[in-house]
Amino acid sequence: MSKNKKKINSVEACFVLPDGYEERCRIDLQKDRGLSLLVNGLALVVFIVGGIIGHRFVPVHIFYSMSEGMLLYFIRLAAMFGGAVLYIFLHEFVNGIFIKYYSGRKAKYGFTGLYAYAESQAYFNKKQYFIIALAPIVVWGIFLTILLIFVPKSWFWVVYFIQLMNLSGASGDLYVVWKFSGMRENILIRDSGINMTVYAPAQEAGIEQGSR
Repeated sequence: MSKNKKKINSVEACFVLPDGYEERCRIDLQKDRGLSLLVNGLALVVFIVGGIIGHRFVPVHIFYSMSEGMLLYFIRLAAMFGGAVLYIFLHEFVNGIFIKYYSGRKAKYGFTGLYAYAESQAYFNKKQYFIIALAPIVVWGIFLTILLIFVPKSWFWVVYFIQLMNLSGASGDLYVVWKFSGMRENILIRDSGINMTVYAPAQEAGIEQGSR
């Protein structure tokens, strides 16, 4: 096993960039307006398409029905928006769990006004970063899907709305995973919460050719 590989796989060394690595590219979803529009546009499409699919299973008017009484309607409405806000924090909490698992240190959390984020100064390898990025959509996707099976129809859209947030809100993560998937396996990724920076060995200048 090479010295660099030992460093990459070491919890103690993952906060130190291995010798010979240099920055290759950076993605900033907040400052890059074109990319931000693309990602948010994709999120909107996923939300709308998902809403149409959900409507075919349980018509949305059932959520607005007051047949069970006005009080229960407002309880469902409050649960929907309260659950949506809670989900934002739970999403980042799952990111933080995996950041702590791979780096040995707790993540730092923040909110930019557009995005909530979990930040780490660690350098993660490709596999680790993909797991960190995709863990929330998988964990909460499974949990919410199971919940949808058991909730009454009148509560379907309360849970499904949060599921739509889970799917559409992952558009940025999915874009980054897609972007990095074409790069070499030995890249390292540092996620400051608002931007992601990719590092690779300096001698492998051809890495850009493998990226999308």
